[in-house]
Amino acid sequence: MAGALAAAEIAILGLALNPNVNEDYRAYYVDKTTTCLNRDAVGRYTPGRTVSFRSDDARETAGMRVCGWSGPVADGTHSLGESSRLRLALPPLRDGLRATLEMAAVIRPPQTWQRIVISANGTDVYRAMLSGDLATTVSFVIPHAVLAGKATLDMRFDYPDAIPQSADASNIYNRAIKLRSFRLDAL
Repeated sequence: MAGALAAAEIAILGLALNPNVNEDYRAYYVDKTTTCLNRDAVGRYTPGRTVSFRSDDARETAGMRVCGWSGPVADGTHSLGESSRLRLALPPLRDGLRATLEMAAVIRPPQTWQRIVISANGTDVYRAMLSGDLATTVSFVIPHAVLAGKATLDMRFDYPDAIPQSADASNIYNRAIKLRSFRLDAL
């Protein structure tokens, strides 16, 4: 009996030290290598339309916002953590897309800038430095090679300079940008 109990305790300890969980869960909760907990969400989007990420279009953007975003408010949807993701279902495309985003940096002097790295389906497509707190419109091409054979576009926003909310706050609450609008146009 004591041997069976000891074996059960060892098995439970083994599971606690090395839980059998999916890689997204492991990265967020166990290894803490990401601040963006992936959720199974795919938003609907038709190229050629501008979508507001302010509170007026909150329902439309809800499916697009996979992780790393707070809810939309009057000045846009604020990033949360060190990365954020958008995921969209797209119709088949013959060429690439031009992405146009309006966003503003979250600043706290002396830091008056935010670096941002945007990737599409795992490929870096744009790097920028936003400065000041005024909204900036950026435009970049997402090459067809990144989209070919894919039914979805998974966009990741990385923030190397995200600002902690306080010295004691977890990095999942860091702030970097306010996304105000989003548009994709076929090339």
